[in-house]
Amino acid sequence: MARYLHTSIFVNDMDESIDFYTNKLGLVLLDGPFHYPGNADMAFVGSDWNAYVELVYDLEEHAPYEIGNRYEHLAIEHDGDLREFVDRLKAQGVKVLKDVKKSPGGTRAIAFVEDPNGIPVELLEPRQR
Repeated sequence: MARYLHTSIFVNDMDESIDFYTNKLGLVLLDGPFHYPGNADMAFVGSDWNAYVELVYDLEEHAPYEIGNRYEHLAIEHDGDLREFVDRLKAQGVKVLKDVKKSPGGTRAIAFVEDPNGIPVELLEPRQR
């Protein structure tokens, strides 16, 4: 049986990206950052190794990364009051793309913020089981 593991994203600043995903969004730095000379720096953030985000800083010279036209967003589930969480992110200078509202199905609150690399991050209340 196949199993989803991770999404890998290129970042423009490893320290800033780790700070955003751990200190602001509340994920855990699972491992890294690792430095692979001549290749890339890599770090892994998530709540555990079942599904995580691989942060990659490419060491080759290039212009800053831009979001491709077929990329949509990352999604993170947040335990707790989503309104309070988004207000705290705003106070920390995080750009809010779409403020808290009910999801299209009306089952839970949803919001979108932007990571330091311009990647939209969907924030969701936990699913009611």
